[in-house]
Amino acid sequence: MKSDMKLALGTVQFGCDYGVSNNQGQVSPQEIKNILSLATEVGITTLDTASAYGNSEQALGQSKLTTHFNIVSKIPPLKNTESQSEIAQFIEKSLTQLKVKQLDAVLFHQVDDLIQSPLAQARIDALIQQKALGNIKKVGVSIYTPMQLEYCVNNFNIDIVQLPLNALDQRFITTGWLKKLAEQEIEVHCRSLFLQGLLLMDISQLTDYFKPYTSYLIKFHNMAQHLEVSPLALSLAIGCKNTAITKIIVGCCNTHQLKEIIEAYDVALAINADLSILTCNDEQLLIPSNWQTGG
Repeated sequence: MKSDMKLALGTVQFGCDYGVSNNQGQVSPQEIKNILSLATEVGITTLDTASAYGNSEQALGQSKLTTHFNIVSKIPPLKNTESQSEIAQFIEKSLTQLKVKQLDAVLFHQVDDLIQSPLAQARIDALIQQKALGNIKKVGVSIYTPMQLEYCVNNFNIDIVQLPLNALDQRFITTGWLKKLAEQEIEVHCRSLFLQGLLLMDISQLTDYFKPYTSYLIKFHNMAQHLEVSPLALSLAIGCKNTAITKIIVGCCNTHQLKEIIEAYDVALAINADLSILTCNDEQLLIPSNWQTGG
């Protein structure tokens, strides 16, 4: 077992179809058990889930393997009036569905529930109260942009941040935020290492929406070829090499995919290259919710 294993298992595929490159759909209950068993064998200690991920929490709970992991979950998008009592109910529901007594961390899934709400401090306080009660260990936010992160760090007492990071999306490195978070001892989990699978896809298979961005993708694949590593390993390298990153969240649909990721992770640890040359600053590519993939 690797005590310093950075990989964490994302579980959105356990509850719903997810990812531009996912052609296998939702993962079956038996395959969830197989994936979780393999994860424990290789030293993966963290699961990332959310009540907004379909029935992901229930599926994890039904596996009866959740007690082997630290679990990070998220408060779903809130209505304008929802505050302390509702947040306590969300935590209770997650604990029940996951069949655990404590969550390692709970994040606000929709950061605008803090940034754009007069109830923001009450909502943070509600999570801090859950921490005092022992139901959760850490309070945090899931964010998309450096501006959102700046607002949350400056206004709230948080322990953990989840943010997007990949070879193309290096906004939190170039703005200095990863360094600042490390200095403030705020734990950092990064997601979107594969950019929803886009970095792993054959460029010829991309829809018209991505055509203006092919130069970035070609540069990425050319670097992988030059280094004689897989696109999967190169995707993981940016999280492996950055000491401010505590966990790298990866998703998979079966044990074969997880084995590939684990092998690529070992390769990624040894990659020594200047990844900054791959940076793209266009949020129409970097933020998947901006994608128009029908074309």
